[in-house]
Amino acid sequence: MILTTPAIAQSGEDRESDCLLVVEAEEVIRGRCKFSPNGSDGSFVISSYNGKYFAYVIIQDAGIADGYWNGEPYARHAHDPLGVLLREEGCWVNERASVCAY
Repeated sequence: MILTTPAIAQSGEDRESDCLLVVEAEEVIRGRCKFSPNGSDGSFVISSYNGKYFAYVIIQDAGIADGYWNGEPYARHAHDPLGVLLREEGCWVNERASVCAY
């Protein structure tokens, strides 16, 4: 179940969240996941509990972020860019990808 309240990144508070990661129209993560703040600017990481996929949202300015993901199952670094993402409620999106945490 996806809730409508966005997860808010606060430094040092890793927690369980409802997440959605869609890349090129394929749902890569859907449902419960680990949500980890990354710094104090609202940047964050979502990751599947099985470690298969994860994505970074790195805030650049108000409502604008860069996105990255591991791209290959179980890869240990976010080597694939998702591009510039724009904030839409609990999601960061562009024509290629959506990274959501609720």
